[in-house]
Amino acid sequence: MTGILAAPAVRPVRRARPTSLRHRMKGLWPWLIVAPFLLFSLFPIYWIVLTAFRAQDDIFQSPVSLLPSNLTLANIRTVWFGTGPNEPVIYFLWTSLVIGAAATLVGLVLGVACAYAVGRFRIGGSFLPGFILSFRYVPAIALIVPFWMMFRALGLLDTYTGLILIYSLFSIPLIFWLLLGYVEASPRELDEAAYVDGASHWRAMWHVSLPVLMPGIAIAAVFTFIGIWNEFLLAYQLAGNEVTTVTVYLPRLRTAIAELYGEIAAASLLAVLPGIAFAAVMQRYLVRGLAFGGLK
Repeated sequence: MTGILAAPAVRPVRRARPTSLRHRMKGLWPWLIVAPFLLFSLFPIYWIVLTAFRAQDDIFQSPVSLLPSNLTLANIRTVWFGTGPNEPVIYFLWTSLVIGAAATLVGLVLGVACAYAVGRFRIGGSFLPGFILSFRYVPAIALIVPFWMMFRALGLLDTYTGLILIYSLFSIPLIFWLLLGYVEASPRELDEAAYVDGASHWRAMWHVSLPVLMPGIAIAAVFTFIGIWNEFLLAYQLAGNEVTTVTVYLPRLRTAIAELYGEIAAASLLAVLPGIAFAAVMQRYLVRGLAFGGLK
């Protein structure tokens, strides 16, 4: 029997339709809407960076140039090592780093404990979460006078301990609010399996629950540390002489050196780098935490 080979079917070649102007504009609309906001947000950062690396004479040139030219490290060296009456900015960066890290650690320990107790064991019922979150609704400026009087009586004014204590207190509601949903969404079966194997509540929390909650803890740590790093009011009112954070130092720098905006921009640039570096280090946990939070 002789078979007849059929010729392969020829598929018609589809011609690419010319993209219409309307279709192209449809893809550009989101960028046209977002571009002004990006420009408004990023231009001040660009200007600070440009001014920090410019010579003093080039900052006030007319017409103003938006392109980098004659870049120098003189402003960075001046604020880093200090000149005349101005102390090196590294002192104030270190103060902010110590206070921010310590207050974040204390706030995380207490905030995680509160979120775990409420989310797992329903301690306090529906009253305790609302009570803890109510502290977040009170503006800090409304509590300045009573805290100042209390700190003066306890000898905590203008001390590391005082600032760490007040920042820890204000950070607990935020950490509790961020982690409560993670605790409630994490599977209880993991804890129950640990109990079956003979683990105590403490051991189950430490070895089972905390690793699961690490993405949420990372988000809480970043938000708390950056919030403390950028805080000005409490650091200015409750300290500022013996213990001076970088946010209190920057306004004084402008008063001390008047029109030297290159040094002011350099100090501002150095002040934002630790927060950016901390967020970059925690980026892996942040992505996992945001993804986990979106699946709740």
